[in-house]
Amino acid sequence: MVAQRRSAQSAAKWRSEHDVWIDHASLDLSDVEWLSGVRRLTLWAVKIPEGFLSSLPQLQWLDIRGGSGTSIDVVNGCSNLTYLAVNQIRGLHDLSALGAQASLRLLSLYGLPQVRSLPSLAGLVHLKRLEIGSMKGLSGFGPLLEAPCLEELLLIRAVALSSTDPAAIAAHPTIRAFEWFAEDVPDKTWVPVVDQVGRPKAKPMEASDWFARNP
Repeated sequence: MVAQRRSAQSAAKWRSEHDVWIDHASLDLSDVEWLSGVRRLTLWAVKIPEGFLSSLPQLQWLDIRGGSGTSIDVVNGCSNLTYLAVNQIRGLHDLSALGAQASLRLLSLYGLPQVRSLPSLAGLVHLKRLEIGSMKGLSGFGPLLEAPCLEELLLIRAVALSSTDPAAIAAHPTIRAFEWFAEDVPDKTWVPVVDQVGRPKAKPMEASDWFARNP
């Protein structure tokens, strides 16, 4: 017998008046009412109905972790997101919806081994910081470098770069900080990349700390 998931409202843990964490539950369209004022939302293995997130008018921070799904289309219509984290979603391979998130300032992608290709971020004119981690399936992340005002790029653990990516990072006109936190990557792989890019180190930090430094 399959255990029934908890309702989202019973699973919700409020960190503040506008910041909530929901863990292993299912959202329903009726949940829009009690979540209408939320600004920061963390969803861990939560089932999300189509169009739900775009119905939250105050939503600015979204952290989606765990669970399953093939695309990130749940963010379609979210017009006010300044921070988006997508972390370890089984089967996820389609990130095309990211290209329309024009208000993003910080984007973090981690533990998505099925992602082979990336969307252009040319329309993300406010994006300043990009974190890419544990994504071995990439054919290269040139399209991400189309973000015109990107300032900080942080790679975490194993990330597949194309042969032209290091030069493209080095040539990016606005990137001022770069680092590869290469915990499980051979030195012969990551050291030449860091040397070729030749930027000061981008520091690992919590999103809240980054926004506090970049109001």
